[in-house]
Amino acid sequence: MNRSRSQAMTAFLPGAAFRHEQRLRGRVQAVDGDVVKKLNEDVIYDEISRYLERWSEDARAALPLPQGRLRQNFVLVSPDLVRFEVFPLVLECVRRSCRRVRTYVKPQQLAADPRCRTCGAQLRQLPYFNAHNCGRVRPMYVPKCRVPAHGYDHIVFENTGSFVTALWRCVGPGCGGAKLQGTSQSPCGCEWKDAAGRAMMRARTFNDTRAYQVHALQLVNIDNSEFRQYQRHPQRGRIAAAHYLNLIDSLAQGLGDASQNVTVTRLSPQEWQQKEQQLRQIHMGEEAIEQLRRVMGPEESGLAALPSTDAANARWELLGADRPFVERAAVFDPAQIQRITLDDQCARFAELQDRLAQQTTERAREQARTLGIAEIAVTWEFPVARVAFGYTREEHEPERGVLTGFHNKYHHDGKYPAYVAASDTEALLVTFSARSVLSFLNAKGLSVGAAEDESAARQRLLELFTDQDDPEAARAAATVHTIIHTLGHLLLRSLDDGQVGLAENTLAEWVVTKALTVAIYADNVREFTLGSLWTLLSNRVLSWLESTADSVLSCENDPLCHQSSPRCCERCVYLTFGCQLFNDDLDRGLAAEFLRHTAASSHT
Repeated sequence: MNRSRSQAMTAFLPGAAFRHEQRLRGRVQAVDGDVVKKLNEDVIYDEISRYLERWSEDARAALPLPQGRLRQNFVLVSPDLVRFEVFPLVLECVRRSCRRVRTYVKPQQLAADPRCRTCGAQLRQLPYFNAHNCGRVRPMYVPKCRVPAHGYDHIVFENTGSFVTALWRCVGPGCGGAKLQGTSQSPCGCEWKDAAGRAMMRARTFNDTRAYQVHALQLVNIDNSEFRQYQRHPQRGRIAAAHYLNLIDSLAQGLGDASQNVTVTRLSPQEWQQKEQQLRQIHMGEEAIEQLRRVMGPEESGLAALPSTDAANARWELLGADRPFVERAAVFDPAQIQRITLDDQCARFAELQDRLAQQTTERAREQARTLGIAEIAVTWEFPVARVAFGYTREEHEPERGVLTGFHNKYHHDGKYPAYVAASDTEALLVTFSARSVLSFLNAKGLSVGAAEDESAARQRLLELFTDQDDPEAARAAATVHTIIHTLGHLLLRSLDDGQVGLAENTLAEWVVTKALTVAIYADNVREFTLGSLWTLLSNRVLSWLESTADSVLSCENDPLCHQSSPRCCERCVYLTFGCQLFNDDLDRGLAAEFLRHTAASSHT
């Protein structure tokens, strides 16, 4: 069975239960592969440590912090070969008139005697198992008949479609299908008890994602000294913000500005306007005012153009701790990664005097504006790495369950593996309009203020995202995140139409909410790119955007999906493998509100 590394990183790492193509179900024991080089290991292990610190030591199993001398006990591995065992070893007879259940202890027993002991028919696995948030997983508990002569020989499973009502029965002579017990919960015996003081395992199907969730990081993997210097720089938050606000063109410029010793705190445009009025009131001459402006007034570009108040400095520090926001500056730096925008394509068609292509591209630009999109670009060299280091079951938030590592003493020389899927692949880079987002927030009754231009709107949104004390700002930030994340999913799913050669389950997202940016990249294992997304930008971007707009409005599961809150499901918004947030924080209804607002605004 062949799977991409993206799928392996989501559903085929140690501890995962899965369905094999050959009508077999199993549980992954270990994953082997080559040791991965040419990655910034310091950044990776620092980020893993920061992530793991949210769990106490008692809430981590086989997963120490990769810090200090312990770091040498970790290894980065490419997931190439999955080793699994048959699981569960609870099978039932395929003959409908029989259906007796048989339990094996070892796979060798199943191989030696794979038939029903009553009728001799074939057996098939029951596709269910029990899981608990301590990390433990077991086959479903099969009860024993109270009649000693029956034991386990005549037990059948009555599948009602719900674990709440499903039953175990005995069909042995004299029992006549007597009820033994239900299936919804069984005791675990661990220390992780619920509010009622019980540790109960829950029955799950193999498709239920609650029973296994991989914890991973997604990083931009640019292998050069300038990017590494930028990642370590104490002013990386200022540099990233200045780049997003178009105050600098490159990381090199930002690092150069940051290396200069700035001794004067300069005023923001608003502060200088007030200061200038005060100076005029005391009748200071124009020449003196201009001299003060050059020393104290706002810079128009560079890091010096950013405010340097205590509140602003705290904001840049918070942004510097947001790795995706920091990485976004590198992705959008032409000196690091080349990209071609939809505007570039329109200008190219005009230069070639290809009037039909130019008109289609201009219509696509107009459609993008109605979707609240400021820029669409494509790159052939999106350097992304996904690093997985553990998993949880049932409860996935810190201290709600155990975060279990992938350690197996018989593999990787006894070291703790972190699995890595890294590639330079093609990607669509979509950045939404800050003015459109700000306008929508005001229309929603979230008083976030207006902005004169796109740069001012971006700065206002950064203030909202980094305001840790204002509940109104937190609500606005959460609203923006849901909109951007949902539209990113819809844009990705709309690519799966058979026209660009990429299916939904071969694509993944990279979301930077604070910069209103989504990257949709081909999550493949090849050393080359297909050029499918370049074809999209050249020929099909209009139909893609129109399809996205249509997908917001309806779902194959309507009216059930339409009536749900939030409005999202596997038939309209969810991604199979490519969501870094495991299909959380999605709402097609909120996205539809945003698009209606932007469409109305674009025509006024």
